[in-house]
Amino acid sequence: MRKKKHTTKKHHVKRRSKRSMGAISGGMSTALFTILGGVAARFVTNSLNSTTAIPDSYKKYVAAGAPILAGYFLPKFVKSEIGKNLGTGMIAVGGLELVQASGALAGLPIVAGYCGTGMGMAPSLQNTRGVIAGMSTKQAGILAS
Repeated sequence: MRKKKHTTKKHHVKRRSKRSMGAISGGMSTALFTILGGVAARFVTNSLNSTTAIPDSYKKYVAAGAPILAGYFLPKFVKSEIGKNLGTGMIAVGGLELVQASGALAGLPIVAGYCGTGMGMAPSLQNTRGVIAGMSTKQAGILAS
Protein backbone atom coordinates (compact mmCIF):
# COMPACT_ATOMS: atom_id res chain seq x y z
CA MET A 1 0.00 0.00 0.00
CA ARG A 2 1.23 3.44 -0.87
CA LYS A 3 2.19 5.89 1.88
CA LYS A 4 0.29 9.15 2.32
CA LYS A 5 2.06 12.28 1.10
CA HIS A 6 2.78 14.80 3.77
CA THR A 7 2.10 18.40 2.95
CA THR A 8 3.89 21.32 4.51
CA LYS A 9 2.09 23.29 7.17
CA LYS A 10 0.74 26.61 5.88
CA HIS A 11 1.42 29.68 7.97
CA HIS A 12 -1.33 32.28 8.28
CA VAL A 13 -0.69 35.94 8.87
CA LYS A 14 -2.67 37.29 11.80
CA ARG A 15 -4.26 40.67 11.26
CA ARG A 16 -5.14 43.04 14.01
CA SER A 17 -8.83 43.74 14.22
CA LYS A 18 -8.58 47.31 15.52
CA ARG A 19 -5.80 49.59 14.42
CA SER A 20 -5.02 52.86 16.10
CA MET A 21 -4.11 56.08 14.35
CA GLY A 22 -0.39 56.67 14.67
CA ALA A 23 0.57 57.99 18.08
CA ILE A 24 -2.99 58.91 19.10
CA SER A 25 -4.64 56.31 21.31
CA GLY A 26 -8.27 55.25 20.87
CA GLY A 27 -9.76 57.31 23.68
CA MET A 28 -7.84 60.42 22.74
CA SER A 29 -8.85 60.29 19.08
CA THR A 30 -12.48 59.73 20.07
CA ALA A 31 -12.42 62.84 22.24
CA LEU A 32 -10.58 64.87 19.59
CA PHE A 33 -13.01 64.04 16.80
CA THR A 34 -16.04 64.59 19.06
CA ILE A 35 -14.72 68.06 19.87
CA LEU A 36 -14.10 68.73 16.18
CA GLY A 37 -17.70 67.66 15.54
CA GLY A 38 -18.85 70.29 18.03
CA VAL A 39 -16.77 72.91 16.25
CA ALA A 40 -18.29 71.85 12.92
CA ALA A 41 -21.76 72.17 14.46
CA ARG A 42 -21.03 75.74 15.48
CA PHE A 43 -19.78 76.47 11.96
CA VAL A 44 -23.06 75.14 10.49
CA THR A 45 -25.09 77.18 13.00
CA ASN A 46 -23.19 80.40 12.32
CA SER A 47 -23.48 79.98 8.56
CA LEU A 48 -27.24 79.43 8.80
CA ASN A 49 -27.66 82.42 11.13
CA SER A 50 -26.03 84.68 8.53
CA THR A 51 -28.38 83.64 5.71
CA THR A 52 -31.40 85.80 4.90
CA ALA A 53 -33.47 83.06 3.24
CA ILE A 54 -34.84 81.86 6.60
CA PRO A 55 -37.44 84.02 8.40
CA ASP A 56 -36.17 85.57 11.63
CA SER A 57 -38.85 83.92 13.78
CA TYR A 58 -37.65 80.41 12.78
CA LYS A 59 -33.97 81.14 12.25
CA LYS A 60 -32.75 80.13 15.72
CA TYR A 61 -34.63 76.81 15.62
CA VAL A 62 -33.50 75.94 12.08
CA ALA A 63 -29.92 76.94 12.84
CA ALA A 64 -29.93 74.79 16.00
CA GLY A 65 -31.63 71.80 14.36
CA ALA A 66 -29.39 71.68 11.28
CA PRO A 67 -26.32 70.33 13.16
CA ILE A 68 -28.48 67.56 14.62
CA LEU A 69 -29.52 66.44 11.14
CA ALA A 70 -25.99 66.80 9.79
CA GLY A 71 -24.61 64.81 12.72
CA TYR A 72 -27.19 62.08 12.19
CA PHE A 73 -26.47 61.63 8.50
CA LEU A 74 -22.68 62.17 8.59
CA PRO A 75 -21.81 58.60 9.77
CA LYS A 76 -23.87 57.23 6.88
CA PHE A 77 -21.56 58.99 4.41
CA VAL A 78 -18.25 58.78 6.30
CA LYS A 79 -18.15 55.13 7.32
CA SER A 80 -15.41 55.14 9.93
CA GLU A 81 -14.89 55.92 13.60
CA ILE A 82 -14.01 59.48 12.59
CA GLY A 83 -17.42 60.01 10.97
CA LYS A 84 -19.19 58.50 13.95
CA ASN A 85 -17.37 60.72 16.45
CA LEU A 86 -17.82 63.86 14.35
CA GLY A 87 -21.54 63.10 14.14
CA THR A 88 -21.76 62.57 17.90
CA GLY A 89 -20.18 65.96 18.56
CA MET A 90 -22.49 67.68 16.09
CA ILE A 91 -25.58 66.08 17.64
CA ALA A 92 -24.50 67.07 21.17
CA VAL A 93 -23.83 70.71 20.35
CA GLY A 94 -26.90 70.98 18.11
CA GLY A 95 -29.09 69.52 20.86
CA LEU A 96 -27.73 71.98 23.41
CA GLU A 97 -28.35 74.89 21.05
CA LEU A 98 -31.90 73.67 20.39
CA VAL A 99 -32.65 73.49 24.12
CA GLN A 100 -31.19 76.98 24.58
CA ALA A 101 -33.23 78.32 21.66
CA SER A 102 -36.44 76.92 23.12
CA GLY A 103 -35.80 78.78 26.39
CA ALA A 104 -35.88 75.69 28.61
CA LEU A 105 -32.60 76.69 30.29
CA ALA A 106 -33.71 80.28 30.89
CA GLY A 107 -35.35 79.51 34.25
CA LEU A 108 -32.28 77.95 35.88
CA PRO A 109 -30.32 80.34 38.10
CA ILE A 110 -26.59 80.48 37.50
CA VAL A 111 -25.08 82.32 40.45
CA ALA A 112 -21.40 82.48 41.33
CA GLY A 113 -20.77 80.78 44.63
CA TYR A 114 -24.16 79.05 44.66
CA CYS A 115 -24.08 75.58 46.15
CA GLY A 116 -26.82 72.92 46.05
CA THR A 117 -27.61 73.58 49.72
CA GLY A 118 -28.21 77.26 49.15
CA MET A 119 -25.13 78.45 51.06
CA GLY A 120 -23.02 81.13 49.43
CA MET A 121 -19.34 80.42 49.95
CA ALA A 122 -17.94 83.05 47.62
CA PRO A 123 -17.32 86.60 48.84
CA SER A 124 -20.26 88.92 48.21
CA LEU A 125 -21.39 92.40 49.26
CA GLN A 126 -23.07 91.06 52.41
CA ASN A 127 -20.39 88.46 53.25
CA THR A 128 -17.09 90.08 52.29
CA ARG A 129 -14.88 87.26 53.59
CA GLY A 130 -16.93 84.49 51.97
CA VAL A 131 -17.19 82.39 55.12
CA ILE A 132 -19.96 81.06 57.33
CA ALA A 133 -20.25 82.25 60.93
CA GLY A 134 -18.10 80.12 63.23
CA MET A 135 -15.77 78.89 60.47
CA SER A 136 -12.36 80.08 59.52
CA THR A 137 -11.45 81.03 55.97
CA LYS A 138 -9.52 77.76 55.64
CA GLN A 139 -12.53 75.62 56.67
CA ALA A 140 -14.87 77.48 54.33
CA GLY A 141 -12.37 77.06 51.49
CA ILE A 142 -12.36 73.30 52.05
CA LEU A 143 -16.18 73.23 51.90
CA ALA A 144 -16.28 75.38 48.77
CA SER A 145 -13.89 73.15 46.82
